[in-house]
Amino acid sequence: MSPKYEKLFDEEIKEFIRISETFAQEDVGDSVEKLRQGYNEMVKHFRQVRPPNVQVEDKKVAFKERSLIYRQYSKGSDNKSDLIYFHGGGFVVGGLESHDDICAEICESTGCNVFSLDYSLAPEVTYPEFFLDAIRFYYFIKNPERRLILVGDSAGGTLAGFVANKVRNVSIRPEAQVLIYPDLAGEISGANKRKFYDAPLLTQDDIVFYHKRAGLPLKMGLHDLIRNFDNDNMPKTLLVSAEIDPLADDCQFYVESLKQYGCDITYLEGLGLPHGFLRARHLSKKARMVFDEIIRFINQTI
Repeated sequence: MSPKYEKLFDEEIKEFIRISETFAQEDVGDSVEKLRQGYNEMVKHFRQVRPPNVQVEDKKVAFKERSLIYRQYSKGSDNKSDLIYFHGGGFVVGGLESHDDICAEICESTGCNVFSLDYSLAPEVTYPEFFLDAIRFYYFIKNPERRLILVGDSAGGTLAGFVANKVRNVSIRPEAQVLIYPDLAGEISGANKRKFYDAPLLTQDDIVFYHKRAGLPLKMGLHDLIRNFDNDNMPKTLLVSAEIDPLADDCQFYVESLKQYGCDITYLEGLGLPHGFLRARHLSKKARMVFDEIIRFINQTI
């Protein structure tokens, strides 16, 4: 870790970063296979045991283009709220296992039925297929008689924000959206470097790599939630950023856009935290505090 970042993180987060970086594959280049191998090993290291009172079942949903697996987490039959969680991973890595413990803990702490979709990834498919998977899954899960919250981290936060925007004017709109260090602004390359362009765990170059592999357009893409969408009538929103993250620059612009349209938005900055800090919630007091605030927001909303 470069000296300029050493002073920005506390010892718990520096240890989290050190461990995470040991799983990075050398000379990945354009090899998605190597990238996924290192990511999956890192996930396995940090994964927590599911709470014993959470029941889990894998199911299948068939769309016209493809069939997808999703995982349902439930705690009891007397709850009245659902939650869709879209996992992160730059539209290239991740799946049901990568965020299994996070989804299980959200279920245990809120009582919501949590639905996690194993949406299509690049390069097996390319843009805009993962966005189409997400919106179709929303309509598949949404029950008009039950409250629903959309949640996602990183690229999953992008999907959650996209779905929330597309259904904001329909009768079965969600109660709220929770976007955790999302990728919001589309174009990320260019001459201007972001404040933390070379931050640990996610650099600006990493983001460019993921965007290219996913086939995201530089302009007018569905992932550009700041410039390409009106934000009127958006649901109640919790936007969570990681302070030491090249994606953090765009969060404040999104906040201002939603405020402009009168959205009820809460902005929570993960001070002293890097991208992907949810995985550190059992190692870092700072990460745990943010995770607890996310749970509190969900419980207050439902």
